[in-house]
Amino acid sequence: MHSRFLKIFIVIVCLLNVCTLSAQVRQVGRVVEINSNGKSVSGVSIEVVSSDDVQPAVSGNDGLFVLDFSKKKKGDIAYNIRVYKFGYELVNTKQINDGVVLTDRDTLKIVLAPPAKLAESRANYYEIFDNYQVGVYRKQIEDLKAKLAGNEITLADYEQRAKTAEENLKNANSKIAEYADRFSRINKDDMDSVSRHAFNALDNGDIEGALQVYSNFNSLERLSRKINQRNEANASIKELIPGMNEEIELRMLVGGKENRRVIGQMYDKMVESDTTNVEYLHKAVRFFCDEMEIKKVFHYGKMAERNCDESPLLAIVFTYVGRSYKSINDYKNASHYFEKSIELIDAARADGMEEKDYLDLINTPLHSLGIMYYQACEFEKSEQTIRKSVEVRRRLSEIDPYYDGHYANSLSCIAIVLSDQKKFDEAMAAIDKAIEIERRIYPSNPNQFAPLLANFYSLKSNICMKMKRFGDAKELLAEALDVYDRHELLNCYLNLYMVAVLNLAKSEYNLHEYDEAEANCDRLIGLCEKYDDGNGIYTDYNAGALLCKGDVLYQKGKFAEALDNYIEGKKLIEPSVDRIKRFKADMPKYLVGMGKSYLPLNDRKSAEDSYLAAFSIVKELYDAEPNNYQMLYETVSGEVAGFYRKIGKKRIAKRYEMICEKVRRRLGE
Repeated sequence: MHSRFLKIFIVIVCLLNVCTLSAQVRQVGRVVEINSNGKSVSGVSIEVVSSDDVQPAVSGNDGLFVLDFSKKKKGDIAYNIRVYKFGYELVNTKQINDGVVLTDRDTLKIVLAPPAKLAESRANYYEIFDNYQVGVYRKQIEDLKAKLAGNEITLADYEQRAKTAEENLKNANSKIAEYADRFSRINKDDMDSVSRHAFNALDNGDIEGALQVYSNFNSLERLSRKINQRNEANASIKELIPGMNEEIELRMLVGGKENRRVIGQMYDKMVESDTTNVEYLHKAVRFFCDEMEIKKVFHYGKMAERNCDESPLLAIVFTYVGRSYKSINDYKNASHYFEKSIELIDAARADGMEEKDYLDLINTPLHSLGIMYYQACEFEKSEQTIRKSVEVRRRLSEIDPYYDGHYANSLSCIAIVLSDQKKFDEAMAAIDKAIEIERRIYPSNPNQFAPLLANFYSLKSNICMKMKRFGDAKELLAEALDVYDRHELLNCYLNLYMVAVLNLAKSEYNLHEYDEAEANCDRLIGLCEKYDDGNGIYTDYNAGALLCKGDVLYQKGKFAEALDNYIEGKKLIEPSVDRIKRFKADMPKYLVGMGKSYLPLNDRKSAEDSYLAAFSIVKELYDAEPNNYQMLYETVSGEVAGFYRKIGKKRIAKRYEMICEKVRRRLGE
């Protein structure tokens, strides 16, 4: 009897252990229909495509479903959740696509909607937002006309401000469809009373009224009070946050400095309410990174590093911090945070993270690190890292076509690096593969494909330039600029547009089409003057145009004008030479241009000073990194030797010619 009881007991214990092992985390979820007072939706298929430790589930009559994960634990993130029911469309796509943090306490809510219902809501919001932005523009123009009539502003002021208002309208219009879709997906069943009141006004077309509801409620002040009464109000604080997120969405849509200032304050308070909440810190870091408020990114990044558990979300925070350091050319700290992000993700993989989740998380910091190495002129590291990024994104693309665009982007980046290493055939093949992928993604959406197509034309032209196929380069660049102009992409892709204009001028210069080259240099200089906000964000392109124009004018025999352009370009990059190695490597080009312009103007002393200054800089670069700067060293040494030959100092010329020969032999090796 005792033996039989013992056997039964052992069987029960074993069964319990099997149950425990087979479901490390049990995620309960519920499917509801949008704006239906919580109506359940049954018969919905839920599948976690990237996880092999969980079976698909189907929602019951009460909308409930269960996902039993045998390998994942609480706090892990489940990616690539596919939701399907005929006649319905997933509404909260962002929450589901960004990944779901698994928990055995909270219910995962999936919100569906009949496509017709969603389309109607989307069209309604589009009309509301469009009418609002047009109204703002018309009011601005009316105010400007009144000020012009009252002699408060000049005609030139009027034209400039009217142009700015028109550009703001165009930028706003480019985002309307995105925001209309996002607002159509907000489930009003989950709103608090304040947000319901605000959205009642919004749905009636009264955006200002909706903002006024939020302003009257003053969630910032309320959250501040709750924080001050933290011990009594933790639950109340958590109740305030969802409504603030909805207010943030509306303020982001309306835009403007004041709304973005308020959004920043909201994120500040969210973080203050719980400095250990990595989700709040992640949202704040992402916002301030986009706003280029670098100090806040660093502050909240450090806070996350001190206070938060080492999780995949913390890895994403580190990636944003790394991007911010990269934006100010602090490559040491940038690489530190990119590598910390990669370490955290690698640790999660070693702890059992699914391959798809791992690849999805690691591809961004890996790609960013490779780009940072390139910007820091560490070309060998850049090639190695970007090749890893290409492989990661190739594998992701095999698993899920959603990542095809990421794969194409990495291919275009490795093409740039390879072309710098004179691996032209491999670089061209990478770009052709990227084009093939993009054509597959956007076969029926030329507007979306246009900027990528234009960029690939530009990349191909760069390779042609390095191969001295200047005619082919010019044709490709003309096609790229035509794509930008036809699709009115200038404002959104201004950097790429400027690169194309600069390279077109360079190709024309090499074809001895000096008038056309000069015209395109002037075109680019004008664009830089028009769009620069005073922070020198287009210094690269402005200085490059001045250098190219100087070369053109020198060939035309206009030596004094050429000299002016070289000097002006040198002045633009000089303040950043010590911080940005790329500018330091460019500096000898301006100095050589100055030297060759001084000579026909009979100023030998200034010419010699310029040539020797160019040689000094390039020798310093070469001594530190001979593999990266040997071609530049050989070129500048040859220019200096040529100068001394021209002025009859053959012995000194011979000295620099010997340097050239030595570097050429090294290049030959």
